[in-house]
Amino acid sequence: MLVTVEGIVIGKRDIGENNCFLDILTNGYGVIEATAHGVRKINSKNASSVGLFSYSRLCFNKTGLRYTLNSAEPIRSFFGLSSDIKKFSLAIYMADIIKYTSTSEQNGEDMLRFFAITLYELEKENSDCDIIKAVFEFRIASMLGFLPDLRACRCCGQYINGKMFFSADENNLVCYQCSVSDEKNEDLVELMPDMLHTLRFVTYSDVKRVYGFTLKGATKNAFTSFSEEYLLKHLGRGFSTLEYYKNLCVNI
Repeated sequence: MLVTVEGIVIGKRDIGENNCFLDILTNGYGVIEATAHGVRKINSKNASSVGLFSYSRLCFNKTGLRYTLNSAEPIRSFFGLSSDIKKFSLAIYMADIIKYTSTSEQNGEDMLRFFAITLYELEKENSDCDIIKAVFEFRIASMLGFLPDLRACRCCGQYINGKMFFSADENNLVCYQCSVSDEKNEDLVELMPDMLHTLRFVTYSDVKRVYGFTLKGATKNAFTSFSEEYLLKHLGRGFSTLEYYKNLCVNI
């Protein structure tokens, strides 16, 4: 049967001279692998719509769980990322996270929207890769089911009550007074006010506004480290594309 979806190409592998496999984050079927015949030909009508990080409207022949590209119409190209090796490498890392955590035949509308907004922000001329990476990591962790409870102290219910700590074991907040009286032996990380505000903003803001802030200095460094550690801890693995990106940042 024919199915039509919107999607972003997040992976591409060549088959022979003219064909390729596509990994596509779609709004209706999650991440799917599709066969695209002839798209590597110079005169292919679909070539521009299935480049890496192209956002397109795609029509497939679907047989069971197998997809074959029938036609494609471009919606938005993020081709500009390819001209900046740092941004392009970061986008590859983020695509790896999506491929690892998303499955086929599930609704991917929220993920597709979030990733499209992320690529749009990343492609901007003066974008801050460190902030975009950290926001993506922390927000996607929440979307994957690892939503932290940052509303208030878990014991006394205070929004702010002196020093506030994050429990890495329970993914929630506890104030200093409650942590002293609590008999739990757990890993607590103090969150400075600016850091706590940032984490709350990224967790609870509408996705359209989630990149609408800037950070500098110690708070920026703390946020970027915290977000990466939080996501990788819950996924239980690292990514070679992350290591490549970090090595690239050191050498640039």
